[in-house]
Parts: sequence; structure tokens; C-alpha cells
Amino acid sequence: ATITCSSGYTANGATQIITCQATATWSSVSCPAVDCMALVVANAVSAAPNTRYPSVGTVTCNPGYTANGASSNVSCLPSGKWENFTCAPVDCGKSLRVTQGSPAFSGSTTVNSTANVTCNQGYTDNGASQMIRCQVNSMWSSVTCRAVNCGTLRVPEATVVTSSGTRYPTYAMVNCSAGYTANGGSLTSRCQTSGTWETVTCAPVNCGTLRVAGATVVTSGGTRHPSYALVNCRTGYTANGVSLTSRCQTSGTWETVTCA
Repeated sequence: ATITCSSGYTANGATQIITCQATATWSSVSCPAVDCMALVVANAVSAAPNTRYPSVGTVTCNPGYTANGASSNVSCLPSGKWENFTCAPVDCGKSLRVTQGSPAFSGSTTVNSTANVTCNQGYTDNGASQMIRCQVNSMWSSVTCRAVNCGTLRVPEATVVTSSGTRYPTYAMVNCSAGYTANGGSLTSRCQTSGTWETVTCAPVNCGTLRVAGATVVTSGGTRHPSYALVNCRTGYTANGVSLTSRCQTSGTWETVTCA
């Protein structure tokens, strides 16, 4: 007689024929379960205490890898092979958004892949490298594009008030001291993308040429505050004050001196 083993089972010999023996019993044959052998899955830790059909093993993907199915159980099939189970690298994708920066992906976005982040003008990365890496949690490593810092603005002969710190694109109000005036139409200085403040200087006010009737005038160092001038009354005239000097004042006018 011929014995056909059920699916998942196989005869233990080369023939599946049994013979009626003199003892009036059939010769023995067994159909043991097929053996799927050791359960091995790349990039994973697997366990299968029993490797014969219809045993079930378990698979845990290594960090940075994810299973191709919802279950971590793997069955030994009637074919003598384990169910197909793969652990694929996690993928961080290309949906990364960087505030004030732009990521550039040159190739793969799976675990351990890298990308570069270029910060916008006026912003700088938070370390020596702008490289980011796809991590095992399927998230890109963090990078921050911080506004460049222009530092403390110092303007000689002025007081400076910043609006909101010293980082781009903040601005500062420059108030020239008495006797000085801004050299431009604006009294503000903006922190620029280069990390430097716009140039603002406070120049001494100019009192212009001093003219005194009945006198000759000699200025000591120009006509700007706080220069002074020597007033020499001509013959027949005398100064109306004790001093024969006139100083360029903070108002931009000379002190009054007359020769009567």
C-alpha cells in the first residue's frame, strides 16, 4: 500500500510504501513534520524554539529597521520554509523643514544616510557642520539656523538703544551726543546678514565761518564743535566781553563776540 503524508509532513524513508507482514500487521511508516531549520532574518533578532511545521517563531528588527508586516510572528510553512519576513531600513523621507534653512538630499534617505542644510542669508548653523543624519527613530538629526549676532553696537559720541537684541534683522537707534549729528539721513543702524551693523557715525556739528564786524577771526581747529576762534578787534574797536575767544557750541552756533 502507498502512504501519502499530509501537507507539512514527510515520510521518514525513501519509499512511502507499506507492506502487509506475516504478523498480519503493516510495516511501519511515519510522517514527521517538515523542519524549517534555523530562523534567520537579516538585520533582526529571531527566536524559534521549535523549527518544525507548524511552529511559530518571533522576529524583532534591529534599531533603525522596520518589519514588512504588522506582526512579528513568523510561521513554519508546509513547504519547509519560513514565512517571508524582512527588516527594511527606516526611511526619514524628504519632508524635512528647517526654519530659515534649506535641506539638500543627494541620495538615499534611509537610516544613517546624510543630507546637508544650507542656512538662509543672515543665519548660521549651530555647529561646525551643517550635515544631518537619518536616525534609527526615522527622524533627521536636528540642526538650527540661528540669526547671526552683530554684537554690541558702539558709536563714538552717541548712546545706542537696540530694539530687540543684537541678532539679524534687528535694528538700533543711535542718539548722537550734544554737539554731534548723524552723518546720514538715518539715525538707525540695522544688523546685516554679514553679522555687522550698518555704519552710522556722529560727527561734530559745524558752526560755519565766524564773522565779527570790526575784527579778524582766527580759528584754532576748524569750524566744528568744540573748536574755538580768536577774535582780534581792529584798531578803534574793543571786545564787549572779557574774552576774545568764541567757541563753537553744541547748538551749531558760535558764542557771541562783538567789537564795538
